[in-house]
Amino acid sequence: MLHCAFVITFWNQVIAMRESKVADVLRGAREVFLKCGFEGASVDAIAEQAKVSKATLYAHFPSKDRLFLSVLQAECDKLSEEICRPLSSLGDARGALEELSRRMIGLVMDEGYIRLLRVCIGAVSVLPEAGEIYMDAGPTRAITHVAQILKDLHETKSLNVENVQNAASQFIHLSISGVIMPRLLAVDQPVDASEHSKRAVDAFLGVYGRRNDL
Repeated sequence: MLHCAFVITFWNQVIAMRESKVADVLRGAREVFLKCGFEGASVDAIAEQAKVSKATLYAHFPSKDRLFLSVLQAECDKLSEEICRPLSSLGDARGALEELSRRMIGLVMDEGYIRLLRVCIGAVSVLPEAGEIYMDAGPTRAITHVAQILKDLHETKSLNVENVQNAASQFIHLSISGVIMPRLLAVDQPVDASEHSKRAVDAFLGVYGRRNDL
């Protein structure tokens, strides 16, 4: 029994050490990729930033491509979690939509998000999987989440939305239109998130709102 307990403890420690090293590599890689881009980042720089040897890095990630895709997946998952947090005002269509719209605008205004999107755009010409990961974990997941909210609001007769997928895409576009492009191009353009979200929701309710929501 004591021998079994020792073996279990030993392997738990080994697993914890491996997980810690993987986390170190991902943190270091994130910093280097966001600073230098996919093609500008070197494995040497990533290993140095992560404070691990190249042998340790390659033991967990066999190539720079795989490491980049792992970083991208993790970052997209975190951003998706932010968008998909429960809303505080689901009982009120306008309040719920404005909260959701402000959340999307806040994401676009976040420097980390913009840096990630720029790096992803720069990588897709040589690593098309990057675009697929971003679309699956980002826009596709966001549309699914927004569509479910619109479906719920439709079923409570707060909105009149027959095709929730199309309406979700339109809502997201209204929310970030006029915001994301200046951010991508590093154009300094002040954004009032509250006012922008109000205008976006006004336009959306003009099409899908019931009379008492207009």
